[in-house]
Amino acid sequence: MTNTTGTGKVSASKSTSSSSSGYQKRLFPVDILTEYPNNQGSADLQLIINGRDGRDYAVKKPSDGRGRVPASELLCYELAYRVTIPTPNYAYINLSNGDTGFGSIWEGGVMKISHITQVMQILQYHIKVNNIRTFLSRLYAFDIFVNNDDRHWGNYLWRQSFDNSFIALAFDFSRACFETGHAGFEAFLPDCNTQKSFTLINLTMNYDRTEAINCLDMLSSISSEEIEDILNNMPSSWMTVKEKRNYIEWWASSARIERIENIKRKI
Repeated sequence: MTNTTGTGKVSASKSTSSSSSGYQKRLFPVDILTEYPNNQGSADLQLIINGRDGRDYAVKKPSDGRGRVPASELLCYELAYRVTIPTPNYAYINLSNGDTGFGSIWEGGVMKISHITQVMQILQYHIKVNNIRTFLSRLYAFDIFVNNDDRHWGNYLWRQSFDNSFIALAFDFSRACFETGHAGFEAFLPDCNTQKSFTLINLTMNYDRTEAINCLDMLSSISSEEIEDILNNMPSSWMTVKEKRNYIEWWASSARIERIENIKRKI
């Protein structure tokens, strides 16, 4: 993901500098020029802004949800990047109250999905989406790992690409990881949105278990030093030092590998 420059303190982005794991990110948070009314019908999205960098962002604040929404978004975006699941670019946002928010770039040229018939056009290949089975399969395994129980069809982006085709991106991890509990299995509950979406994916033969397992294997290979880099670049209001340390220790423990192996047996 690219750097975005505004004013304010230094935080994380996808530029590279030296660190203990060799992959540390830095970013100057973006100032808000204009706040837009939220007319998107999303309970989790309370703020849409135009930034000083000229881009629009969907912003998650530390006051959203149970208080760990921005932390969950950042970790999931960074993990997704490492396991080749496309997401929008992101930046940190200087909020009017002096705090820092997580801003996911508002993508242009995207296809709006408002009805199940449009979803079926994608799943039945009437609308060409590049590598759709790979994307959906890897994302399903990823969502289970981060315990995202809210992967509904409004939480996918379909961005127009070359030759009248589309590229799929994942966004909105507000109900994952630190918000839902990173060691739980709420994303496996049959009545959650993630499983409802997966049922349709599976029925239309868009699930490739090999890709799902590969995604989990890539999650296994991510070092605790990389996780430490991500969390240490996080604004202090998003997680306490103790919470960060506890998660890093969990990542380094056998419990994470046991979770991955458990998921492999179930998907």
